[in-house]
Amino acid sequence: MTDDMCCECNEPISFKSKSRLTKYELSRVIGIRVSQLSMSAPMLVDVPYNKQHNFMYVAAMELKAGVLDLVIRRPLPMNKYYEINIQDLDLPDDIDTLVSMYD
Repeated sequence: MTDDMCCECNEPISFKSKSRLTKYELSRVIGIRVSQLSMSAPMLVDVPYNKQHNFMYVAAMELKAGVLDLVIRRPLPMNKYYEINIQDLDLPDDIDTLVSMYD
C-alpha cells in the first residue's frame, strides 16, 4: 500500500497501484509519440540513419531508453485519478518484441 496525494482534491489516497505499464497504456504512449514524430518533433535518441523514418521504431527506442517525460493518468473511484510518471513504471516485455521486429 502506498500513500499518495489525489491529483484532484489533494487528499491522501491509499491504494495498491500496479507499477507496470499496461499494454493499453503502452500502445497509447507509442501512438502519441509516433504522431508527434510524424509532425517533425525532435528525436530524443540517436538511431541509425536507415531507421530514422520508421517512427514506430524511434518511439519504442525512446520509451525503452527512458527519455520520454510523460504522465499516465489512471482513474480511481468517484471521478478521481492518480497520475504517475512513465519513468516510474516498469515496461512490459512487449516493448522488446516491438523493437526486435524492426532490427
